[in-house]
Amino acid sequence: MTWFLTDEPEVLRSEAGEFLATRPDLHTMLLSGLGTIEQLRAEGAAPPAVLGWWREPGATATATATTAAFVWMPPHMLTASRLTQAAAMHLAELLSARSARSQRFTHLLADDSSACAFAEAWRATTASAPSSGPHLRLHRLGRLESPGAVPPGEPRTVTDRDRALLHDWCTRFVAEAGSLGVDLDAFVDERLSRGGWRLWTVGGEPVAMAAMTPVVAGTARLTPVYTLPKHRGRGYGAAVTTAVSQAARDAGADHVLLFTDLANPTSNRMYRRIGYRPVSDFRIVVA
Repeated sequence: MTWFLTDEPEVLRSEAGEFLATRPDLHTMLLSGLGTIEQLRAEGAAPPAVLGWWREPGATATATATTAAFVWMPPHMLTASRLTQAAAMHLAELLSARSARSQRFTHLLADDSSACAFAEAWRATTASAPSSGPHLRLHRLGRLESPGAVPPGEPRTVTDRDRALLHDWCTRFVAEAGSLGVDLDAFVDERLSRGGWRLWTVGGEPVAMAAMTPVVAGTARLTPVYTLPKHRGRGYGAAVTTAVSQAARDAGADHVLLFTDLANPTSNRMYRRIGYRPVSDFRIVVA
C-alpha cells in the first residue's frame, strides 16, 4: 500500500504541495478543497478530512516522489489527481474499507482516464458497478473576449442582503445541474465573505449570477453560473460570466478556470465565445 493518509492540510502540503503546483489548473479542485478545509479550521470549525498522497512502490520517501493525491471531506465528493491503475486500485480498496466502517464514500471526481480506472477498480473491489455522473470538461481562459452584443443591465457585487436569493438560486442550480459537493450554506457564505459573487441586474432586478473561488496558487475557478429560466437566451449568462472572469483576473489569477457539462452544448459555445479553451475532460464516478 503506497497511499499515505493524514487529516492535517499542512502535512499534505508538505508531502504533495510541489506535485500539486506542477499543474494548478488540473489540480484546481484539490487546491480549492484544501483551502476550504484550512479556512474552516481557521474559523474554529472542524470539518472531517481525509487527505492522501501516492508514491510508487520502491520510491524514495521524499516530497518529489509524490505522483498523485486526493482531497476528501466526508460525506462530500472526493477529488483526485491523475491516477495510475495501481493507485486507482489501492484507492478503491482504501475507500471500500472505510465505507465498511464509518466514512461512506459516495462519489469521486477525476480526469476521464483516472475515473474509468477507478470505476473498474471499485467494481473489482466491491463487486458492485458504479455509475457515471456528468461528463465534464475543464476550460481555461485565454484572452477574455466580448461575447458579442452586450445585453441590457450591469454587474454588481452582492451584499449580505442577497444571501437568501443566492441560496435559492444555488438550490435551483443543483436541481438542474447536480450537487456542488458541498454544504450550500457554507458554499454561499464562503464566496460572500470574499466578494466572489456577481449578479447581472436589469433595471435593478437580478437576472443571472456567477461566482469565483478565491485565488489559490494563481488559480481561480468560476462556479456556479446560473440564469433564471425566464431570462435565458438573452446573453445575461455570458455577460455575468465575463464580469466574474475579469474580476478573477483583477484579483491576480493567472489561470481562470471553469467546468462545463458536455451535455449542455449551448453553455459550451458561450464559454468558447468569451475565450475559454479546453484543458481536459473529467468524470464523476458515483458508487
